[in-house]
Amino acid sequence: MRTPTLRLGPLPPLQVSPGTLVTVLLVAALMYPVMSGPGIAPATSALLALTMGVFLILSVLAHEIAHAVVARAFGARIDHIALTLWGGHTQCRTDRMSSLGSLLVSLSGPATNGVLAALTAAAGALVDPESAIGLLLGSMTWMNLVLAVFNLLPGLPMDGGRALESLLGIVLRSPTTGTVVTAWIGRAIAVGVVLYPLWLIVRRGGAGTGSLLMLVWAMLIAGMLWQGASQALRGATVQRRVETLDAAALARGLRLVPSQTPLAHLGTPEQAAQVLLLDQAGARPGTVGRAFRIDPSAAASVPPEHCATTPASAVAAPLGDVGSLSVHLRGDDLISHMVEHPAALYLVVEEAGGLRGVIMSADVNALLRGR
Repeated sequence: MRTPTLRLGPLPPLQVSPGTLVTVLLVAALMYPVMSGPGIAPATSALLALTMGVFLILSVLAHEIAHAVVARAFGARIDHIALTLWGGHTQCRTDRMSSLGSLLVSLSGPATNGVLAALTAAAGALVDPESAIGLLLGSMTWMNLVLAVFNLLPGLPMDGGRALESLLGIVLRSPTTGTVVTAWIGRAIAVGVVLYPLWLIVRRGGAGTGSLLMLVWAMLIAGMLWQGASQALRGATVQRRVETLDAAALARGLRLVPSQTPLAHLGTPEQAAQVLLLDQAGARPGTVGRAFRIDPSAAASVPPEHCATTPASAVAAPLGDVGSLSVHLRGDDLISHMVEHPAALYLVVEEAGGLRGVIMSADVNALLRGR
């Protein structure tokens, strides 16, 4: 099912998952006993509980809008805000955000929930706390406080984890180590999210409908947290591999010749297999040409008397476009260059213009996958 997308003025596109309705109904079911105070009719309690479900979604939306606004202030490009079964997230793209920017983006969401809690608490102080509206405002205050505190827990993928990740990256001078530490904390929190309602059920000597609903929701949230923490760990592993990349070390000393070079000039079929052919005709913008590699079986099938007149391209298979990059590129800078200028292989060029060697994109991809 396609996720509906809404446009709300200057805000980023808002994607609302059908699971959001499930969240509203689940919260309403959990909040109905809380809303059933003395003198409150069952229909009123149901309406208050449903209002709490909708208010939770609005609170999550305010939380994500805060992330988007602060991220945009630090140069990020916001793709969309998504509301899902277990909350929401803001999808944004940024080249490199400062540690301070990342910290403020992370804290802006919980801070917004804190402000909402203060506003509803102030409004609740003006009415009778035992009345329906007083009960509603008190529950709204409690809900936003829970959202703020939960999101401030110091484990990925929560906001507190991202803030701690930024701080550890500064203190340890290793953003990757900060990611690994906070991802494992996130996994521990995911386990705790499930253990807490189980502990309540054991303590009470059994599970009622509300307890079972809370356990189901806790398992959904824990699954999301575990998945997010695991994804962060995988990302940290890839980032560590990225940090080891060095254009000079990766350059392979393959022989590079024009595509029309006679086959006889390439030596034996085994020697010809170590040659790359470069065709600069019709090069795509941002590239220096197209590359081909000799097919050993095709080269071996050419009669010796014809090798001097047979162009190497006649027995070669295409590899793809050829780019170029500086021998001094390393780590993230190397990957950024390859992403911005995609090609099957790259000529590694010295400062003086000489050729150090060739980097194959497939080799870099294999290194990043740990192969």
